[in-house]
Amino acid sequence: MLLTASVLPASARNPAAPGGWASLGAMPAPAWDGKTLLFRSGQGTLAITPLSDNVVRVRFTRQPAFGRDHSYAVINRDLGMPYVKAKIGSQVATLATPSLKVIVQYAPLRISFADTAEAILAADDPARGISFVGPEFRVATKLSDDEHVYGFGEKTGRLDKRGWKLGGYNYAMWNSDTPAYDSSTDPLYVTVPFFMVTRHGAAHGIFLDSTWRSFFDVGREEPDLLTFGADGGDLDYYFINGPDPKKVIERYTALTGRMPLPPLWSLGYQQCRWSYYPESRVRLLADTFRQKQVPADGIWLDIHYMQDYKPFTWNHDRFPTPKKMISDLRAQGFHLVTILDGHPPALKGYAPYDSGMAGDDFVKLPDGKVYEGPVWPSQAGEHPLSVFPDFSRPATREWWGNLYKGLLDVGVAGIWNDMDEPSVFDTANGTMPGDVIFNNDGQPATSLEIHNVYGQLMSRSTFEGLSRLQPDRRAFVLTRSSFAGGQRYAAVWTGDATADWSSLRQSVSMLLGLGVSGFPFVGSDIGGFVRMPSAELCTRWLQAAVFYPFMRMHTEIATPDKEPWSFGWRFEAINKRAIELRYELLPYIYNVMQQASETGVPALRPLFLDFPDDEHAADVDDEFLFGSDLLVAPVLWEGAQGRDVYLPAGDWYDYWTGKRYAGNSTISIPVTLDSIPMFVRGGGFIFRQPVVQNTGQMPGNPLKVLVAPAAESQSSLYEDDGESLQYRKGDFLKRRFHQTRNDQSVTVEISAPEGSYRPAKRDLLLETWLDREPRAVTEQVGGSDAKMVPLPRLDAAGLAKSASGWSFAGGLVTVKDHDRFEPVKFTIVN
Repeated sequence: MLLTASVLPASARNPAAPGGWASLGAMPAPAWDGKTLLFRSGQGTLAITPLSDNVVRVRFTRQPAFGRDHSYAVINRDLGMPYVKAKIGSQVATLATPSLKVIVQYAPLRISFADTAEAILAADDPARGISFVGPEFRVATKLSDDEHVYGFGEKTGRLDKRGWKLGGYNYAMWNSDTPAYDSSTDPLYVTVPFFMVTRHGAAHGIFLDSTWRSFFDVGREEPDLLTFGADGGDLDYYFINGPDPKKVIERYTALTGRMPLPPLWSLGYQQCRWSYYPESRVRLLADTFRQKQVPADGIWLDIHYMQDYKPFTWNHDRFPTPKKMISDLRAQGFHLVTILDGHPPALKGYAPYDSGMAGDDFVKLPDGKVYEGPVWPSQAGEHPLSVFPDFSRPATREWWGNLYKGLLDVGVAGIWNDMDEPSVFDTANGTMPGDVIFNNDGQPATSLEIHNVYGQLMSRSTFEGLSRLQPDRRAFVLTRSSFAGGQRYAAVWTGDATADWSSLRQSVSMLLGLGVSGFPFVGSDIGGFVRMPSAELCTRWLQAAVFYPFMRMHTEIATPDKEPWSFGWRFEAINKRAIELRYELLPYIYNVMQQASETGVPALRPLFLDFPDDEHAADVDDEFLFGSDLLVAPVLWEGAQGRDVYLPAGDWYDYWTGKRYAGNSTISIPVTLDSIPMFVRGGGFIFRQPVVQNTGQMPGNPLKVLVAPAAESQSSLYEDDGESLQYRKGDFLKRRFHQTRNDQSVTVEISAPEGSYRPAKRDLLLETWLDREPRAVTEQVGGSDAKMVPLPRLDAAGLAKSASGWSFAGGLVTVKDHDRFEPVKFTIVN
């Protein structure tokens, strides 16, 4: 269990403890204005507002009226005009939409949510409901043994927070710099006060829109209660119905925003350490990747590229010609990313400090003095304290965002925001004092209210600045700290993980939890950051990270070299092959990430999202789906010679051999050091390409489409230029793929393209598994009236040289022709 009790208020840790907690009692019958059910009494004001048929907002303040309606997380409450039927009784009020019923009991005030059959989905605990003491509030809801609870963002522990054997977890939300964390550490770097509850396949979510320190108890203190609350502010939460769990995520991210489509290069392999310097070492690193033909797209610079750790500077002794270096790296297919922390030193004559002081851009103490604290610049020769930009002030966000111009002008491709919890050295709480004053978008507030959103606002300033400075280029930002809605601005990595096997296993459930919580662009430091991994651990982590949306190797300053070739020739070959697999799968990966940018449903996802009715899948957090069609069961234990894999309902095909397995079963497979157990769902389409050394080499390479057998199935493939924003104007390519199969034939149809984008000329290779060699293969180009043309049967060598044809070997048929970007139908005759 998590050791979090010490970070919760005493009254929240023990609901029965004295401390003045008062439960919301009776309230008079409400008013209904056609949009909101409004209760008023001496206890405060309660508002219940359906935003759509499936999303309901609940607000409570102890004041006579609500204050400013402001959120850093929610950007869209216009979810469609719901049809609501209100019934105001003498004891109970109900709001009914076509999908939900909200039932409000007056005495005492208790809220429940039900489906149209009046089965209760969520309900206040009758004894407690909404309660408060001083500035704190909490909501106690009923929790049953057969419910599963997921989400909460970046949290350790099992994926299902209901807990092992219903022991339950409790969590605090307070962004914290927590190096070398383990499975008992809480809180961590990211706050997402959102969770999803599933029961017998039906799902709903709760989003608590509070930036204050908050807490969640999932049956830990009392097994039949799920309690959530915060240390201050008004209660403001959203009930989000599914009932499908994917719909919960779609509706949650409709509220809080979705990941922008990332640049293609950011989905390639990234190499980092604390720190690569001087310039000659960076150049040698790039040369070594290319000489060894290990694919890579990104090289990252940590804090030692700066002069005395000052943001927006270069140490020209270490990097005498950064612009030329970056230009040369780009010619080799590399993008350079630099770290940028939000703590400029308080040094007169240092331009960001001077301009920030002139613009009133730094946070202040209650006496009006600018707050100063020690961070990295305090470790430099002059030992200055740092000041902290007030990212809750719009003008400051714009000022800071414009400071990136110098880095972009020399060719920096992306920005890595770190230490943005914010972390402050040599303080009891690891951050700034609670009485520091922030602008808070025009309504001043203290650090107690802004702390959790500081990292999100810094990454917002960075993202908006990059987007403003390069308006037709996709901005790439990585952040360590964030808040709900931060997926709109930055990818997230899970901070300073330890190089041990438990941290590898923990990375899987943490990334799955972040995905469920609206953050699809996530990753962990391959091999761990703190300490040096063994060769086997680094390889196994790298193999798992082939499917982490953000794939970066990183390590701390004191470790030996940690590159794919650093562990000897045997591991180098295996590591190289794992990275090559990533590049082979990039068409599929990019396609699924594009879907995530449209729907919010994560690419890296737990099994229960696609199989909500499967009780076994509800507990699985050591394997995952990437998209809907690929199941991955990475090897996560030292010295493993076998791996148990649970396969949900349906047929599954071994990615490597084509062997079919029946679902609803657990299989045991042998593994070796180079094994990455992967299975294609029956009917799945896996879009691939030959190995390339970087994403810049992708144009002109063949598109390979692996189709797993099924009676009927379909998919779609999205493509664009991978770097600009022209896709928003229709410059993309999207095609539908449809398979039908029976005893006589297999047919694969590719639709006419949508969008104006066309890739470079290339071949199309269609692959599928068959029990026997086909008798013939035909192609029909241009629609149903076009002529069916037989394709020649060739051996593998002949097919490689020919413009079109087909071959059959090892149970796999391969059909080749030019990719014509028009309707085409292939028929494989058995």
